[in-house]
Amino acid sequence: MKKILALWAVPRSTSTAFERMMQQRRDFLVLDEPFGWYFHYSEERKSDRYPEVAMNSAYNFQPLLQDLTDKAQHQPIFIKDMARFICDRADQDFISHFDHTFIIRHPAKALPSLFTIWPDFQLHEAGYAELYQLFEQVKTVQGKTPPVIDSDDLIQKPEATVKGYCQAVGIPFIPQSLTWEKEIPPEIHQWEGSWHSEVQSSRGFEKYPKQDPVRIEDNEHLQKAYEFCLPYYQKLYEYRLIVE
Repeated sequence: MKKILALWAVPRSTSTAFERMMQQRRDFLVLDEPFGWYFHYSEERKSDRYPEVAMNSAYNFQPLLQDLTDKAQHQPIFIKDMARFICDRADQDFISHFDHTFIIRHPAKALPSLFTIWPDFQLHEAGYAELYQLFEQVKTVQGKTPPVIDSDDLIQKPEATVKGYCQAVGIPFIPQSLTWEKEIPPEIHQWEGSWHSEVQSSRGFEKYPKQDPVRIEDNEHLQKAYEFCLPYYQKLYEYRLIVE
């Protein structure tokens, strides 16, 4: 079986931009949040975020996992996905199928951005506790620390950060992958709403002007979410790849 390289994320963490970079490499089949179908749309779904969508047995956990491993018989695969979708299913067998990596972003930046799309988001939808839970599960099962990259490093030092990531997972660094066309491939448009408005107008890892209309200190819901999420971010930050 070929490599299945997974980048586990929280929402609004620059993970889609990283996914665009991996697509630009052209040496991986890149799949966008395959376990989101299980979490939101399957007969086993765990979310009521999209109740209008009919349940589909094809999106159940085992068929999705089998489809990934079948695809990996023929080519290396990269997936970007949310840790919260699968952290409760991440037993030793599941963990063994992937090379696990993680991306984090300070909740002071990620949470207001999430709020603009889902002002009623719940703590589990922010995903920080679940990301840390999955990180610890992987670390325990594999007996080593999986690579963690920080969104700020990716934006401020894209070449060094991507180089460090490539070295950590044993793939070549491809300089041409750091830029891409503006048009987002159709497979990334699976989720409704303005999830990808920023990366849609980008040609690389870029710092965007702050546009969040609500500040954490002005919103009680964001304050509580920030206080809950920050310790998990700080724990993961201790393990981030150090880039110069």
